[in-house]
Amino acid sequence: MDVFRSQQELAKLQASESRFQKLANNLPGMIIQFCTAVDGSTSTLYVSSGCVAICDVSAEDFLSGVKNFADLEHPDDRPRIRQAESYASEKLTIFKEEFRIVTPSGNLRWVQGTSQPERQADGSTVWDGIILDITDRKQTEQELQQSQQFLRLLLDNIPQLVFWKDRESNFMGCNTNGAKFVGLESPDMIIGQTDYTLPFTVESAAQNVERDRRVMDSGQSDLHIMIHQRSDGSMLWLDTCKTPLRDLDGNVIGVLVTLEDVSDRKMAEIEVQKLASVVENTTDFIGIANIDDGQVLYLNAGGRQLMGLGSIDTVENMHISDFHSREDMAKIQETLIPHLRQHGYASAELHLQHLITQVQIPVEWNIFTIKDPNTGQPSYIAAIIRDISDRKRTEAELNQRTVELEQTLKELQYTQTQMVQSEKMSGLGQLVAGVAHEINNPVNFIYGNLTHANSYAKDLRGLLELYQKHYPTPHAEIQKQIEAIELDFLLEDMPNLLASMQVGAERIQKIVVSLRTFSRMDEADMKSVNIHDGIDSTLMILQHRLKSTSTSSTIEIIKDYGKLPLVECYAGQLNQVFMNLLSNAIDALEESIENGQIHISPTIKISTTLINDKEMMIQISDNGIGIPEEILHKLFDPFFTTKPVGKGTGMGLSISYQIVVDKHSGKLECVSEVGKGSTFNVTIPIQQQITI
Repeated sequence: MDVFRSQQELAKLQASESRFQKLANNLPGMIIQFCTAVDGSTSTLYVSSGCVAICDVSAEDFLSGVKNFADLEHPDDRPRIRQAESYASEKLTIFKEEFRIVTPSGNLRWVQGTSQPERQADGSTVWDGIILDITDRKQTEQELQQSQQFLRLLLDNIPQLVFWKDRESNFMGCNTNGAKFVGLESPDMIIGQTDYTLPFTVESAAQNVERDRRVMDSGQSDLHIMIHQRSDGSMLWLDTCKTPLRDLDGNVIGVLVTLEDVSDRKMAEIEVQKLASVVENTTDFIGIANIDDGQVLYLNAGGRQLMGLGSIDTVENMHISDFHSREDMAKIQETLIPHLRQHGYASAELHLQHLITQVQIPVEWNIFTIKDPNTGQPSYIAAIIRDISDRKRTEAELNQRTVELEQTLKELQYTQTQMVQSEKMSGLGQLVAGVAHEINNPVNFIYGNLTHANSYAKDLRGLLELYQKHYPTPHAEIQKQIEAIELDFLLEDMPNLLASMQVGAERIQKIVVSLRTFSRMDEADMKSVNIHDGIDSTLMILQHRLKSTSTSSTIEIIKDYGKLPLVECYAGQLNQVFMNLLSNAIDALEESIENGQIHISPTIKISTTLINDKEMMIQISDNGIGIPEEILHKLFDPFFTTKPVGKGTGMGLSISYQIVVDKHSGKLECVSEVGKGSTFNVTIPIQQQITI
């Protein structure tokens, strides 16, 4: 009997287990029981067949320990799972988490794990749980979230202001631009507010609520322009649209409000109106015509008046050629229109032809293209034309006065230059002659007495030699004095001393001759002279500037004198030309040395040559810094100088030019290259032509 009862109980138990197994296998997801030992290791005690569908792992692999469910957890979710599991184990509360697993085949699935921990006597924890596959739900939620994010992104990026309200005109939401418009930091802050709680006037709020009610009651949209004054006092134009907001059954549940800032458009319209008023009321000629055929489409009041048209006269059948002469039209078609097509604008000074009197009116003609908005190609010509008759008359008068003033200025400069030159040469000549005279007399006195001094010294020396011959042993006092004055050295050096004084006196005499030659005070009239004497005398005067100093090197003078006949000239004035040209050459070389622009020996070369039987040429060249090409043509202008303030008057070359060209019927030219030096060519006739 006991055996039979045991068999019945076993059969009932097997039937119950079969039912449980069937139930577990038919439930969605997988049922799992696992144990966490005290040392943290886990083992699977039971798992339903649903593990294959979720984990791609068989129940046998889980139960045998080949696979552990924790190994399938996504690495990024594992810290969160362990934390929730630890909390549930400690508190013995239900564990419930949503997380990702990665199956052995590489599939990513979202699962929801729910389990109840139970502490065992040995300290281990048994977990009874169920794991559901929620991948489809997560994908749906993600798609819904993306859709909502896209909708929010769309709302926040459109320029319009968007609001939505419920049936009581309470705000349910808005986009970012809408929140900014009402002074809120984020769209969420508008939920539950009304027009009365936002920065609107009471009147505006009441009007908004009334329009909301009218839209919701009628089920029809409402459109209008709303004018709003900003805090800075400027006006804001808003294009407002209120539309009924309906649920899926078509019932009105609120109102959708969209506002667009059309202030720029409204301001543009106002500016266009102002511009149209200015265009129509200006006195300038403003017109529009077709670019292809020249047909006139518009002409303002100023243009009508300028051309002799009445306010009611039509211009529809007129052409650009009606306003211009044949010559001007040829210029417009051949030059200005091609330039206009290429660059989009053109300008010129032309003439308009009065339609009634045919009088030619000088005008300033400015045109530009207007492009077709559809094709982007130039389709029309807009012209702004100004009558410049008064300006032309004024310009003509000014030009005439300018010519007269320039001529007067040239005459004044010429007269001033002549006066300065005359006074300068007169003063210089008197000074040089006076100095030469004052030096000449004492020098002649010294030079004349040097011969006697030399003779007396020889006689005294002979006498002393006789004394020494006949009285070889002088008195002690005399011997002492001989030693004190070093008599032997004195007798030996005395001839050298006198010879040196004679050389110095001769040098002074030569300088005096050079000064007299340079000043030519006794040759004020035109005479035949040796040109080389004048050049040499000038070099003698400038000798001190040719020698080396602490800041400059010795300037080498190269003379290449040709065989010249006597030249008829004003010698004193021509010497002044040599002085100016040589001084400028020395200045150029000194400047080159100071600036480190010359690395060879500074040199001035003076050449003279006979061009033909009527003309000769003097060339003065230097290897200095040279003269820039852009100022070569200004060199001989009065008061023009390239030297620093205080170092030049700008008169030297101008005076030299007048002396050579005006006084001697010659030519003064300059050839220069920057960095290589300059050459001045002086060409004068050998014999001056006498005019009667």
